[in-house]
Amino acid sequence: MKVFSFSIFFPKSLVKRLTVAILFSVTFVVFFSQCGLFYKGVPKAGEFCYVLTKPPECLYVDFESKKLIWNDVEYTLEEKLRMDYFFNSNGELYELTVSTVNRVEIKNLTTKNFNQFYMRKKDKFVETPTPSAKHE
Repeated sequence: MKVFSFSIFFPKSLVKRLTVAILFSVTFVVFFSQCGLFYKGVPKAGEFCYVLTKPPECLYVDFESKKLIWNDVEYTLEEKLRMDYFFNSNGELYELTVSTVNRVEIKNLTTKNFNQFYMRKKDKFVETPTPSAKHE
């Protein structure tokens, strides 16, 4: 069985370089598409905790339905960018930013005195909270 070779039409050194370039390109695309570089969705819903306090302060975010439950109050998130959201609490404007699928950050944009990051809780420990109040 004879294998078709481009070396009939091109020099062998050029064929080798093109083969290496093609293999490198395919590997690059496959590797980075698995790492999330080309990820277009939103992170799955989950519970995130501020671990610098004892006991940790937790919040629950559902990115698809744009809901945040924080301090037993449910907020509706307004999307600024794909991973940037706004919400109002007690007359102050807050920004929720998704840093990675396992980390979110909340900033108070009104008074600039609040900036905390929350780490995702492992799935086996997550509880979906029910808010005691809904913020409008």
